[in-house]
Amino acid sequence: MSGRMAHSALGHRLEELAASGWPPRESRRLGSWQLRANGGVTRRANSVLAAGPFPEGDWLEEAERFYRDRGLPPCFHVSDFSPPELDILLAAADYEEAMHCLMLAASCREIINRAADLGLVCSAMAAAEGTEEFRFPGTGVILAPEVSEPWLDDFLRMEGFPESRREGYRSIFAAMPSPKAFVAIVDQAEPIAVATAVVEAGWAGISNVIVDPRHRRKRAAARMLLALAAWSAEAGAEGMYLQVLEKNAPALELYGKLGFAAVSGYHYRIGK
Repeated sequence: MSGRMAHSALGHRLEELAASGWPPRESRRLGSWQLRANGGVTRRANSVLAAGPFPEGDWLEEAERFYRDRGLPPCFHVSDFSPPELDILLAAADYEEAMHCLMLAASCREIINRAADLGLVCSAMAAAEGTEEFRFPGTGVILAPEVSEPWLDDFLRMEGFPESRREGYRSIFAAMPSPKAFVAIVDQAEPIAVATAVVEAGWAGISNVIVDPRHRRKRAAARMLLALAAWSAEAGAEGMYLQVLEKNAPALELYGKLGFAAVSGYHYRIGK
């Protein structure tokens, strides 16, 4: 297999795993595509994953009806693995282009080695007595196997999301396959950063890497990713992947320093 073909195969596989690791409340097949709905909470969980050839029949009408019946705008996840004509057809139908993103990947070992080059070393993971949590002594990093209401409180606060989004996120987090981790960094008894991870088929999907704006420049994101690389390897993953906006230059710089490289890209097309 050529390098380009291997790259494409990896990107396609990670797109499938990313969809599995971010489960909506409702999902329906449309040929090889997937119609996803989650009450409007997160673009990923409320869009058509249009990977593979066009479905038979009037696929646009069927997709639009699916979202119209749920009071949601029709939205398509258009990736490197969508039919090449799809983006042109949606543009002609007045679908707005939005949120260009990249899928990045790196090996757990590479992340740990690169972090060491940056002066970050992960202490041994230890079980917290009397709880199901794991801690990395000296780092402030805490991992829990299930989402909790206090973690959700911190997540919504750091993202600046309204309380109305809580149930939608709770549903996704509860339905994520295990093993999974809900991570926080605590600094002087205050949570300052959070992230999530889910391990499936030898890969760890990382999402929701958020740092409290008041606590930037404490290397919190790098510390969480290092801890997650160690946890992911322990959980059976050889690599990690994540999705990031193309225009998020600070995040891309950090991920590049830790060894992440782009394997595919995608964007959304949103109808009225």
